[in-house]
Amino acid sequence: MKKLIFLIVIGAFVIINNTGCKNGGENAKDSTNLVITVDSFLLAPEQWANKDVTITGTVSHICKHSGKKLFLFGNDPEKTIKINAGGEMATFDIKYEGTDVEIVGTVIEDEKIDANYLNEWEAEIKASLSDKDQKVCVEDNKALSVQNENDSLATEAENDPYASVKKFRKKLEESGKTYISIYGINCKSMKVITK
Repeated sequence: MKKLIFLIVIGAFVIINNTGCKNGGENAKDSTNLVITVDSFLLAPEQWANKDVTITGTVSHICKHSGKKLFLFGNDPEKTIKINAGGEMATFDIKYEGTDVEIVGTVIEDEKIDANYLNEWEAEIKASLSDKDQKVCVEDNKALSVQNENDSLATEAENDPYASVKKFRKKLEESGKTYISIYGINCKSMKVITK
């Protein structure tokens, strides 16, 4: 009888222990989804590459043509990260601009900027300058009105359509690499943060 009770207690212990391990394993799996802010992400985006993250921030811009890109910022509206539509979000609705959101997704190397890329970008800008009223998209995807270089009202510092290209050339040179990686996030889900 004592042996039977002992075996039952041991069996119950094994069952409880195995159930606890399974739950612990699920919790451990959830902990791989790191919670970060836009500001912490931008400090060293390469450290998050190929990882699932939860990131919070404010929507600064949604691509109006396709709705497949959203730009998120933290403390500084000038520093953004690109979020690509996917998962539950086939497209982003323009109504989310200015809204605080939480994005769950996978960090990816979204783009590589090398010398050839910068040369092509510069050539596109140069070609567009022939039209005085041409608008050029800059790195944050906001349109910049470009005035003709002969227009005395424009100062070079205010309307330098090449400013972003120059910035990336300098960054590329300082990096000592052949390209600069631009990281983004492929969205799996998004929810609005209510305050």
